Amino acid sequence: MTIQETILGYPGLGGISPELLNTALIDRGLSPADDYNADVTTQVNLVKADLLVAVITSTDYTENKLSEKFPRKEMKEAAMRLYRENGEPEKANALARGKFKIVGRAPQKW
Repeated sequence: MTIQETILGYPGLGGISPELLNTALIDRGLSPADDYNADVTTQVNLVKADLLVAVITSTDYTENKLSEKFPRKEMKEAAMRLYRENGEPEKANALARGKFKIVGRAPQKW
């Protein structure tokens, strides 16, 4: 299984754009086509957290009767947990305070 497949299989991340995924992976020193293995677990989990932050900061989508809303509270909690469990508790704390960097957009200070 590739890193890309692993990330896209995570709840809430299946519909992210390839560009956003690639940006997040490059920021963490990974490639989407690389094999997922135990050596990259921490970095992959941090990419998942980064992408969850990107999703919760995006707008809901509505077109005619089609509407897509994100479970932002649960996604924020998942991102905070992933940051804490993978060695970046300061990002979890910043996210809890409402200060965070948005992947693929103009960076904000943590």
